[in-house]
This record gives sequence, structure tokens and C-alpha cells, in this order.
Amino acid sequence: MPIDFNNTLRGTSIIRIEGAGTYVFSNNDLRASPNTESITSFDIKRLNWTTNGNIQIHRNSSNIASLHNAGEIRLDEWGYSISVGNTAWPNANVVVVTGGTLFMEISKQSTFNVDPYTGVSLS
Repeated sequence: MPIDFNNTLRGTSIIRIEGAGTYVFSNNDLRASPNTESITSFDIKRLNWTTNGNIQIHRNSSNIASLHNAGEIRLDEWGYSISVGNTAWPNANVVVVTGGTLFMEISKQSTFNVDPYTGVSLS
């Protein structure tokens, strides 16, 4: 599978992208429980990549990261993150040119319509 999501409730999401292509994901792709969780925004905390071309991350047609060769960036250790998705621009896309693999750790801001632990309605 060229794009894979590992989402945790009230936690982070890990996105794995492998192979050349354009991959689009949105707030909804980051939900651990579609019936419980609504993602309002998300930020990139960490990036790990390797490529024989380049990898670009875009939001709203703007390039927010361009990655070459191989590397790791731990933005959260610097007290920083890259704001990617929000309700106004809920989609992001990743373009992998030639080939490569990208892992992204995403923090997400969510609202819940039921308590994720008890299942009791919050409305």
C-alpha cells in the first residue's frame, strides 16, 4: 500500500508513504474512530525520509517542505511544528518524485461527539 495511516485516539497519527506519486490526505484520514472523532486541524511533528529524487509536501497549493536525499527532522524537540491541515484547508498532499519513503508523525486537534473511553454521548 503506497500510503498507510496508523491513528491513535487522543494521540498522534503516523503516515507512511512509499513510492513515486502524488498522495492526498485530509483531516478525515487521521481519525482513529470515524464515529467518535472529528479532526479540526493537524500539524507535522516529525519527518523521516529517504529518496533518490525529492519529496514535496504541499498545503493549499503552497510548498511547505522540500526534502532531498535522506534525513530526519524532529520539529517537536525544537518546540515547533508545521501547521498543515485545518478546517479552511483540510487537505495536504505529498509528491514523491522518482521514488522514496516518507514517515510523518502528526499531532492532531480533535473534538468528540461521544466520550472515546465510555461511549457516552457528549451532547
